Amino acid sequence: AGVDVRCAAKVMTPMAALALIFALAMPAMEASVLTFQVEPRTMDCVFERVTQGKDFNMDFEVARGGLLDIKVKIFSPSGSVIVDKMAFFNQEDHKKIEEEGHITFKATQSGEHKICFDNTMSRWTAKVVSMLIPTGKAKGHEDIAKLEHLGPVVDSIIKIADNLDGVTRTQHHMAIRERQHQDTQLSTNSRVHWMAAIECCMLIGMSMFQLYYIRGWVSSKTQRRQRL
Repeated sequence: AGVDVRCAAKVMTPMAALALIFALAMPAMEASVLTFQVEPRTMDCVFERVTQGKDFNMDFEVARGGLLDIKVKIFSPSGSVIVDKMAFFNQEDHKKIEEEGHITFKATQSGEHKICFDNTMSRWTAKVVSMLIPTGKAKGHEDIAKLEHLGPVVDSIIKIADNLDGVTRTQHHMAIRERQHQDTQLSTNSRVHWMAAIECCMLIGMSMFQLYYIRGWVSSKTQRRQRL
C-alpha cells in the first residue's frame, strides 16, 4: 500500500508498456462505420443515442452518385433541428472534403438523435453515403488520470491514443477515395472495351466494303473487255 507509483515507471517492462498502449488506444479506435445508398427522391435516416452534455462527432461523405452532393439533417429527441446543411464533395482539396463532411455539436438533450440524408432534390441519381461515428471516448481519460504519475512515457502514449481518432477519420476518407478511384478505373476500362469492339466492327465493315467494291470494279472491267 505504501509503494511509490513513480518507481513503477522505472521498472516497467516492454510487455507491460505494450499492454498499456493497447489499453489506452482501444477507446479511441472504437467507431461505427455505415455505408448505404440513398435512392433518388428519398430521405434515409439513422438513429444515434447521445447523452446530454456530451460532444457528438460524425464524419460522412458521398462516395458515388451525381455531383457527390447531399443534404444532411440532424434532429434532437424532441424534434428540433440541430444541423441542416448541404454538403458538396466534388472538390479536389482533400482537407476541404474532410471539413465539409465533419459535424460536431454538444447534445442539449439525452436520447436518440435522428440523422437524415436527404436526396429528394435528385430525380434520377442515387447517392452512396459512408458515415463514421466514433463510439469510444478518445479524450479525457478520466479512468486513467492517475497514470500520469508513471512518467513521460505514459504521457506520450496518451497523446498517441488521442491522435488515433484522427487516424481513423483519415483512413475512412482514404477508403472512400480508393473506392471512387476503383469505380473510375472500372468505368474507363469498360469504355475502352466498348470502343475497341466498335473499332473492330468498323474495320471489318470497311474491309468488307473494300472487297465488295474491288470485286465489282474488277467484274465490270472484265465484262467491258469481253464486249470488245
